Amino acid sequence: MIKKEVICYSGFSMGGFEACELLENNKAKINALETSAEIIEIKEYKILTFWDKIEEIGVWKWNKKYPIKESKYEILDGYNWDLKLRDRNGRAKYCKGYEGYPGKFKDFIKELNYLFGSKIEF
Repeated sequence: MIKKEVICYSGFSMGGFEACELLENNKAKINALETSAEIIEIKEYKILTFWDKIEEIGVWKWNKKYPIKESKYEILDGYNWDLKLRDRNGRAKYCKGYEGYPGKFKDFIKELNYLFGSKIEF
């Protein structure tokens, strides 16, 4: 049985908010910093390629929270991010961070931008 796929990422900083989310029937919703939400269609091969890249990058092994240890100092203008994934087999990952990132996070953002045609920066 194929599970409902979830690809949902959001990032927030003092510069604004950006998010992308896979919807049903290969549709996706993208919110960019300065624009309103846009609904686009994503080709099936791009979704399948994304899951392959997630495996290569090692996202399934990421921790739930970054940084792993809390800082003694309060940072008010950093980058806050949130990621929810579930592949067609039901394997899921939820993680988030505030001014802390797992290894290969830049590679992940590159793949996310390729999938959604977004321009997420952090």
